[in-house]
Amino acid sequence: MTWIILGLGAGIILGIYDFLTKIALRKNGVLEVVFLSSLIGALVWLPFILAPDNAVHALRPVGLAPEGLSLSEHLAVLPKSLMMVVTWVLSYYSVKALPLSISAAVRASGPVWTAIGAYVFLGELLSPMQWTGILLAVAAYYYFSLIGKKEGIHVQSNLWVFCMLAATLMSSANALYDKHILVNLNLDLASVQAYSALQRAALAAIILPFIIKRITLKGLMSENWSITALAIAYVTAEFVYLWSVNSEGALISVISILRRTNLIMVFGLSAILLRENNIPQKTMAIGIVLLGICLVILN
Repeated sequence: MTWIILGLGAGIILGIYDFLTKIALRKNGVLEVVFLSSLIGALVWLPFILAPDNAVHALRPVGLAPEGLSLSEHLAVLPKSLMMVVTWVLSYYSVKALPLSISAAVRASGPVWTAIGAYVFLGELLSPMQWTGILLAVAAYYYFSLIGKKEGIHVQSNLWVFCMLAATLMSSANALYDKHILVNLNLDLASVQAYSALQRAALAAIILPFIIKRITLKGLMSENWSITALAIAYVTAEFVYLWSVNSEGALISVISILRRTNLIMVFGLSAILLRENNIPQKTMAIGIVLLGICLVILN
């Protein structure tokens, strides 16, 4: 039962993260948010990486004691880190430009594309019910395109929709790569999270020369608090999700569905706090997306 609570918690935290991303991007540029959130995410893990030996014994049972990685293992984690940074850049541009309910709905299709990727690249067979779920998701996104037209968004030709779709596909590829480095290479979970966070900060630093004049650290605990909050929320959601996966008796299929509660969380927050339009139609479309995801994963 503990892993169910953790899986649900990860979905709720991801929903808060998505909402905080929208808030942060209202006053800040995409590249600034990517750099600062990556930096803060690395700083969150740094104390655990540098923890003294007497503290490691207490931290290991709760998954907060990253083991050292060899050069080859660091290189194995690097593609994951690169894909995550590219995903953030693409998705943040989309979140900044689109209504949160639409961008989040496209993002929530990740499990569908992961299932297709597993079929194509890993040889995993899909059942008729799973293909039905994929078709339902596609139909829901067509319905979203009709809703978007009412708000002046032409989904089929909108650059920001394609950015979010590309980010979602990249995220799905990252999920497949996670399976490779965790299962095939048998890397430690805490080590993958911690050193990937450091690598992401280093990769994000590449864009620093282009934004150095716009970067300020003074407001991270005041007017730009949302950047700090979203960085911590992401690290927390990732940790809770992987802790749930590692729990005894955990069912990955059920946890994946529980994580999709982030879409419901985002939709509720955007409807109540951001006063988005066409709420009944979006509710129906999101319901179809979630049904499609359930058919793909549960089967």
